Amino acid sequence: MHILTVSLDYPPNVGGIAAHVYELSQALTALGHEVTLLTKNYDAYAQAEQRVENIRILPMPKRRFGPTYGITINRQIDAAIQRLQPTLVHIHGMRPLEFLRPKNIPIVYTNHTSGFLKRLEKGGYRIRKLQRLFKTPDLFLAPSEELLEIPFEIRAPKQFISNGIVPERFVRNDDDRQRLRDQLGIQPEEKLAIITRRMVPKNGVIYLAQAMQYLKNQKLKLLFIGDGEEQAEVTSTLEAHFSGRYIMLGSMQHSEIVPYYSAADLSILPSLMEATSISCLEAMAASLPIICSNVGGLPFLVQDGENGYLSRAADPESLADCLDQLLAGDMEAMGAASRRAVDEKFSWLKIGEQTINAYRKIL
Repeated sequence: MHILTVSLDYPPNVGGIAAHVYELSQALTALGHEVTLLTKNYDAYAQAEQRVENIRILPMPKRRFGPTYGITINRQIDAAIQRLQPTLVHIHGMRPLEFLRPKNIPIVYTNHTSGFLKRLEKGGYRIRKLQRLFKTPDLFLAPSEELLEIPFEIRAPKQFISNGIVPERFVRNDDDRQRLRDQLGIQPEEKLAIITRRMVPKNGVIYLAQAMQYLKNQKLKLLFIGDGEEQAEVTSTLEAHFSGRYIMLGSMQHSEIVPYYSAADLSILPSLMEATSISCLEAMAASLPIICSNVGGLPFLVQDGENGYLSRAADPESLADCLDQLLAGDMEAMGAASRRAVDEKFSWLKIGEQTINAYRKIL
């Protein structure tokens, strides 16, 4: 099977969609299929076609503003179909659906989190626009059940397929743990929570900062990896309630983040909207217990009281209560439960197999 994947998010860009598309592409090639990726012209890629880690990369022209960019994407898809004759086209994210004309091969669409939910919240003409966009796909996939809840009928069959993980990449490393904890100034008796979140409204990091005024445990420290528009507000809130007990490392490439999971004792995802979070799966694979909001696909990953606790979204007191409860319990046992869940259900190869089976239903 030859899959033409279309995504404006792909490494070296960071974020959940970029990680999803990269890992799924790797899994599909490992299963014996061919993947061609049509993506933005990042500086990491030359103008011409090239192969990167068994994936054929077709960079699109530099981004333009306005509706003409949607037309450009559509033309690029048509040209790739005509030249490569793929089995199907798999589109990630809404922008490539703009101006997408029907094709003579199946179109698969994966509905990722933030853009879709934001449009639903705003309503009005945006719902009518979604109706138009969702007429084209022949198969509608989503990495959480919530993202399949569309307030109108579509012709395409819908299917939930979780995000995944490569568990072997996240085995805890005692040398990394000691080195990084020494580097960060974390004492043996202190518990370190890792937060790998961009500081933007949908990720709810400000509510975690506010929760620190209610936290009873005195041994917790926070490690933030990521930046964003809310960073100044998060920092000032932490200074008011948690001064001297947090560390901000800024944005990092994914490969740079991985060793820090070994240094941590738990992970926190205070999101307001989320699919089956790759960041959460990475922390689980590193045998960390999880504190997260009870939204989107997170309850599918975190079983309350087994491998972590589910907090009410946008509720600092609930978040603090969950943290105190976790810190007072058997964190090692919960971390082991996280790892078991990943091994049993969430490897990318298993997700790749589910995706191929979904493709076959429309061929």
